[in-house]
Amino acid sequence: MQTQLEDAALFTAIKGGRYELIDQLYLQHRAAFLTYAQRQLYATEEDATDCFQDAVIAFYKNVVSGRLTELTCTIRTYLFSIGKRLVYRRNQQRQREQPTDHEAGVNPADELDWSLIDRFENDHQRAVLQQAMDRLGEPCRQLLTLYYYHHYPIESVTTALDLPSAGATRIKKMRCLKELKKLVKP
Repeated sequence: MQTQLEDAALFTAIKGGRYELIDQLYLQHRAAFLTYAQRQLYATEEDATDCFQDAVIAFYKNVVSGRLTELTCTIRTYLFSIGKRLVYRRNQQRQREQPTDHEAGVNPADELDWSLIDRFENDHQRAVLQQAMDRLGEPCRQLLTLYYYHHYPIESVTTALDLPSAGATRIKKMRCLKELKKLVKP
């Protein structure tokens, strides 16, 4: 890992016209960013790759245009920060949050997106699933509704249900789905 002194020298060289060093930066930090983006930000490999390329390009443009005149952090931190924002934007575009209809008196937990479970195609099977959701209980029912029906990202579900962490929410979601499957199976 590079120190800030080495980064400052690299930054000065790039600012001075040694743009071939951008390739070196890209290769040096790419694998670490992909791992970070996939594990921490839940990006696909393709999205992580695209966002990191865009982050490197943004760094290059900021240096060339003179908007970035000095580094206050390591280049890696700068690239990761830009990449992280780009991944968040991409995740938001892919899965837009829809506000709940609490103001209208509609409880989102009373609604269910039937298209999620492909094998439930007829009305009878839907009724069986609705009964199973009712028997599932409020915490699981609300979690599954927010995540699958309203397409809330896991972090928003964590906040809405006041759960301790995104990891805890994922585990609870997995357990709720397992319980729902048990209730649905004849």
